[in-house]
Amino acid sequence: MFQRLFGTDTQSKLVEAAFEDVATMFQQSAKMLDLSLLALLDNEELRVDLDDMDDVVDEGERMVRRTILQHLSVNPRQDLVASLILVSTVQDAERMGDFARGLGELIDLAGSPREGRFADELRALTDRLQPMFEVCERAFRDDNLEEARQVVATHTELKQAFIDYTAQVAKSDLTADMAIVYASAARILRRISAHLSNIASTVVQPFDRIRHDDEDV
Repeated sequence: MFQRLFGTDTQSKLVEAAFEDVATMFQQSAKMLDLSLLALLDNEELRVDLDDMDDVVDEGERMVRRTILQHLSVNPRQDLVASLILVSTVQDAERMGDFARGLGELIDLAGSPREGRFADELRALTDRLQPMFEVCERAFRDDNLEEARQVVATHTELKQAFIDYTAQVAKSDLTADMAIVYASAARILRRISAHLSNIASTVVQPFDRIRHDDEDV
């Protein structure tokens, strides 16, 4: 786990615990996204409270910050770069939970079932996005450069695909409510993809270049 930063003998148990908390946030956000998409695009009933699920993600962020602060207060020189990366990463992980929750909130805006061309096209894009969670988590855990680059490259492709999709929605004859739902969903999914790319960039880039293209996502 981040041997490039830690080496083999210096890794703190506190920092290791923080990595585990980040992994939990990944998994919770991915689950929230899956459930939101089933309700939004497959018209299934949303049987969970996304706010409660998001609370788990938020608590994970607090735990990571608390753990890193505790670690650095005891030994500020040990694992400093890794600690800074974790603090940066946890921001992106927390935002993914927020966006997944927001996706579920769009359901109440839709006056009709989500079906037809725009639902199908958006579902095809989500089929490319959802596997990124597992790949990104694995790349982050194992410091896997190839998989991290895969996440960044997939985001670059999806970013443009979501932009093109939104442009088509704007030109369509959809009712106002459905146009808002589809366009907003595309924007949210694009942001989730961007946060995954940001996390992957911690493996690909040096610390000062992390999230370097965030303004363009």
